[in-house]
Amino acid sequence: MQSVSTPLLVTLTFLFAYPFLIYPLVIMLWARRKRRVGKNAHPEYLPHVAMIICALNEQGIIGEKLANALASDYPPDKLTIVVVSDGSTDRTAEIVKSHQGAGVVLIDQKVRRGKIANLNEVIPLRNEEIILLSDANVLYQGDAIKHLIARFADDSVGCVTGKVILTGTTSDLHASTEQYYSLEWTLQRDSSAVYSMVGADGAMYALRRELFRPCPNDTLIEDLVIPMHIISERRRVVFEPQALAWEKGVESIPEEFRRKVRIAAGAAQGLLRGNVWPKNAPPRFWYIFLSHKFLRWLSPLVGILLVITAVVFHHSLLAEVILFSSAIFVLLALLGLITSWPSAIFSAPFYFLFGQVATTVGLLKGISGTQSVLWKKIDR
Repeated sequence: MQSVSTPLLVTLTFLFAYPFLIYPLVIMLWARRKRRVGKNAHPEYLPHVAMIICALNEQGIIGEKLANALASDYPPDKLTIVVVSDGSTDRTAEIVKSHQGAGVVLIDQKVRRGKIANLNEVIPLRNEEIILLSDANVLYQGDAIKHLIARFADDSVGCVTGKVILTGTTSDLHASTEQYYSLEWTLQRDSSAVYSMVGADGAMYALRRELFRPCPNDTLIEDLVIPMHIISERRRVVFEPQALAWEKGVESIPEEFRRKVRIAAGAAQGLLRGNVWPKNAPPRFWYIFLSHKFLRWLSPLVGILLVITAVVFHHSLLAEVILFSSAIFVLLALLGLITSWPSAIFSAPFYFLFGQVATTVGLLKGISGTQSVLWKKIDR
């Protein structure tokens, strides 16, 4: 029994811990040796850009968003702002109309269809070299677009994502999300240095128009599917930390839970359809994909299997250590939930288990096809 339990428990423990504890260290050390990300060497690279904003009932922010975009230091004769009102029932379209003629174009869809259906229709009709996708509630720093676009001077780059900072996140999640995004930005920077990051930040990313391919209209997370197609064309997706923007964070735990469920459901959908696998990518990107994303997506299943195995072989010393450690981790997470203490000792275990539960639900919804492509609009 011991000869079976120890190797099995060690293997499961390694698979569970690897994407969270080991991979970040490996990619950091690798990136130091193969640094390709640096300051933009071609700030004069200024192709024509179409910023596309899909908006649903955004009357409270769309005016500020347009003013923010028009105030960018990118040459105004090379920047067109296209707003797609996706079946809005408020004053969104009316507000955008008032800005037309100042480099702003309105596409007023009377029936709500979802973001990807609109992108599939609008992007192929544009003739700008670069398409910049932006959420309506994301406000850019003045030089953000220039920093994003400058990276395209490198022919190997097909997609660039910026650094979107969350503001006003609920106090229950503020410390946890700060810790999470700080780690994610580091991983994105390092994977960009080694070769390419996986996916992009849907709130703010740019791509070469020629590389865009329509996705199925029920695609849940286009900011994974579109970049993965670009990678299959042997182009890189890179993180540009100098392209700064700010976005209103989630205001409640249920809102964040729904967001994480949707992301996991989209990952499951993409894996089953085959359009998020890194086809034609070099081995180093397969390593990044499997380590940073695939094993993370599977981590709840591995974790459940690990605990079940430890219970079955509970007489093993290693099993006892695993069960005891798991119990302590859950206790710290519960204390973090109950007390909302900002200390990482409590907030990190809570946010981690919170994410594991959301990922499990999302995987099930993605596999069963029960996750709606239409996002739920949150009233701010």
